[in-house]
Amino acid sequence: MTSNGIRAGAIDTHAHVYPGAYLARLEQIGVDPATTAIARNLHADCTETDIQRRLDWMDRAGVAMQVLAVTPQLPAGPDGASSLEAARMINDEYARLVAEHPGRFLAYAALPIPHVAEALTEMARALEELGMVGVSVTTVLREQTSLVDPRLDELWQELDDRGAVVNIHPTGSGCHSPMITDHQLEWVNGAPVEDATATLQLLKADIPRRYPNVRFHIAHLGGDLPFLAQRIQDNYEDWHAFPASPRDTLRGIWFDAANFHEPSLRLAVETYGAERIIAGSDHPYFQDEKYLRAFEYIRTSKLDGRDISRILRENAEGLYRPAATKT
Repeated sequence: MTSNGIRAGAIDTHAHVYPGAYLARLEQIGVDPATTAIARNLHADCTETDIQRRLDWMDRAGVAMQVLAVTPQLPAGPDGASSLEAARMINDEYARLVAEHPGRFLAYAALPIPHVAEALTEMARALEELGMVGVSVTTVLREQTSLVDPRLDELWQELDDRGAVVNIHPTGSGCHSPMITDHQLEWVNGAPVEDATATLQLLKADIPRRYPNVRFHIAHLGGDLPFLAQRIQDNYEDWHAFPASPRDTLRGIWFDAANFHEPSLRLAVETYGAERIIAGSDHPYFQDEKYLRAFEYIRTSKLDGRDISRILRENAEGLYRPAATKT
């Protein structure tokens, strides 16, 4: 234990719990069952057996804490009222897990967007009453709504006023591109394509500068953004493709390391800065030995020891403070 009462070890900022009853409720309110199927039968329910199995592997991996998000299974049916009810259901369940396992879990709130009024109501409850550390949203919303749709401006303003952490996670929709979806590449490369595309949409719409108090957490090292960083910057400098320097803006965002390829990790560190990378596993999609790998590939990397410590724990403590350091 550390002096603040938390177990020493890594903070896994990218993990999911998918209660079966919640997935069933999503289908009842009009969410396509084809999109909930991927979250079933993964030992990722909220049962005592599944949670204990999760905790055992966390201990084996040297992970003190997981930050849970239900994305991409958002409570977003066609009707705002039933979507709000589903959001309350999953947020209450996540709050229960956090309370029953002190020091082992934190949680992002699920919001019924793009139903803005209902999302604002549930955001206030989740952040103020339930103690969530932020909100988790998907790269693409219901009916292919973009995160930069002007209808969401009120939501962004409230997130900015609260200085909220916003986690962005892909949907498995392949950016609705037939080049991806027609070949069943939605998760092979579609997910990181979503990560990068949604982030570039945010930059194009100047969201990080318009709402400077929002702290963004992007999944999977931001997809191909580190690889394309110079090309993106050149398009700003030579073709005015963005309203502000992408290089500077990206260095103000956090990116989780659920990528597992050390050369990619080193490239991301060089591109964003070591202080902006946070550990993540994408559990339950990577379990058992591959869960261990999510942290060992950082520990055994050629990065400087100081940077390794930052990535495994310290950067996340800063992002979620004070939630990650409370007793």
